[in-house]
Amino acid sequence: MYFKDDLHEQFYKEKIGQLYRNDTYIESLIYLLSSNKETRKNFDEIYDIKNNEINIKSLKNPWQTTTSINICRLAFNLFGDITSDIIEEGTSYLYTVTSIFKNLDINICTEALKIRFCTNIWT
Repeated sequence: MYFKDDLHEQFYKEKIGQLYRNDTYIESLIYLLSSNKETRKNFDEIYDIKNNEINIKSLKNPWQTTTSINICRLAFNLFGDITSDIIEEGTSYLYTVTSIFKNLDINICTEALKIRFCTNIWT
C-alpha cells in the first residue's frame, strides 16, 4: 500500500484500528483524510467514526485549503456516492475528475480508488 509519508501511514492505521467494522467505503475515506496535514488535524470535524457519518458542512470550515477540500470531495464521493448538489449547490463542476485531481497526488487518488473498488486489496 502506498503512503505519502510516515504520518500518513501512522494516522491511517490508528484510525482503522478505531473502527467498529471495516469496509472499503470507510477505509478509502480514512486513507484520503489521513494523507493531508489539515484533514488529519481536523479529522473529527470531517468524519465521526463512532456514528459512521461524514460532516459535509466541514467543506465550509475556514481551515480548509484547496487541496484539503479536494481530498474531502473525493473522500465523500468514495464513501457514499454523494452528489455535488447535496453538498454544494450549483457547483457540480467542482466534482469532476479534472477539478478534484488537479491539486492532488495522483498516487494517493489511485490508492484510494483501489481501496474502494478492488476487493482483494489486502491480499
